[in-house]
This record gives sequence, C-alpha cells and structure tokens, in this order.
Amino acid sequence: MRDEHSSTRRERKSASAKTTEKPALHHNKLDDSTSYQVRMAYVAIRRHFEAVMKRLDLTQKQTSVLWLIEANPGVSQIALANELGMDRASMMAIVDRLEERGVIVRKRSAEDGRRQELYVTAKGKKVLAQAKAAIHEHEKWIAAKFSKADLAAFVDGLKRFSR
Repeated sequence: MRDEHSSTRRERKSASAKTTEKPALHHNKLDDSTSYQVRMAYVAIRRHFEAVMKRLDLTQKQTSVLWLIEANPGVSQIALANELGMDRASMMAIVDRLEERGVIVRKRSAEDGRRQELYVTAKGKKVLAQAKAAIHEHEKWIAAKFSKADLAAFVDGLKRFSR
C-alpha cells in the first residue's frame, strides 16, 4: 500500500520536469556583442549544414577539401591545409578519411617524388555533386534570412576577416 509520500516514477518525472524548467538566461547585454552573435550564427548554420549533409556523411571540412581537390587536381595536402587554415595533422586525417571512402586518391608526383598529389575519383565526383546540391539548399536557407542587398553586404563583410 502506498503512503502519501510515495509516488510513481511517472509522477516524479513529471514533477521533476516542472521544477527543473528554468526561464531563459539573462544576457546582460551579451546579445549586443558582435562576437557572441557571430558565434550563435555559426552554431545555427553549422547545425543546418550537418542536417542537410547527414545522408552524405560529410563534415564541413571534408566537403571543403573534396571541393578544393576537384577544383585543383593534383593539389597537395599542405596547400589545402594552408588554404583552409588547418594544421597538417588535421588535414592528413581528413584526407585519410576521404581516401578510405574511395572519393579521392593520392598519387606520387612525377616531378617531386616526396610530394603526394590529390585527385577526386569518379565516386568522389558523384558524392561531390550531391554535396553541392545539398549545399545549394543550405545556401538558400541562409539567403532567405536576408534581402539580396543585405546578403551581399553580409558576405562582403565576412570576407574582410579572411583577406
């Protein structure tokens, strides 16, 4: 027999949910911080990107590397790392992963035997075409938040950080 102090698991869970709900955090002007807004925009954009790319099992970095290899056949890992602001070890891990999936191949350079050149495979071209279609949808999602003029100004402003 239950006494007045005992409760079912469901009752405890329901009561716990009610007592642990917290009001939104006070930001104390954090919302006015450009860095904070850039970070929050990045989080939202990354989540959306991951959702549209999930079926392809590609990360943002892997997609960028695959895209750049297609655009620059024979490119080196070092050149890719420099372009994307990554360290060599991280780039090697990405290249290894893409090679394991059969979307790129490494070939020893005919001009410099120490250098590895990277090329997209036929399978990689198919995967990249699907990725570009998904990215197009992702870009439309971002663009829908701006007028054409505002989007152009926003993109121009972002480019100032990487020039």
